Amino acid sequence: MAPGRVYRRDTVDATHAAVFHQIELLAIEEGLRFTDLKGTIKEFLRQMFGDLPVRFRASYFPFTEPSAEVDLQWQGKWLELLGCGMVDPNVLKAAGYDPEKYTGFAAGFGVERFAMVLHQIDDIRRVYASDLRFLRQF
Repeated sequence: MAPGRVYRRDTVDATHAAVFHQIELLAIEEGLRFTDLKGTIKEFLRQMFGDLPVRFRASYFPFTEPSAEVDLQWQGKWLELLGCGMVDPNVLKAAGYDPEKYTGFAAGFGVERFAMVLHQIDDIRRVYASDLRFLRQF
């Protein structure tokens, strides 16, 4: 696991921020498959949020293939929570792993989006507004 700050050229709205905190997850071992990634993500989200509907959508990320975005149904809408995928064999090779023997999966999620769901925050901009009345709730 590796936490860090992310800077994106997203248009700021109720669910998007130009700067946010992300946690990256990486697992590498013999025989990992996409089904292991999917099962790990589904159980992680179930432990975090309970039995809310989850969906995986095909996507593109430069260091994973196949890749997916994962959405959670929240407040009657689908909210993207994280991106994930199987580590590209060239990445494994560059890191000194034999891609014929080892496979891996990776995921990254925004801390603020998780906080939105956990604390029923309707607008991500509230997290950054420095409104002490709002922040003191936590």
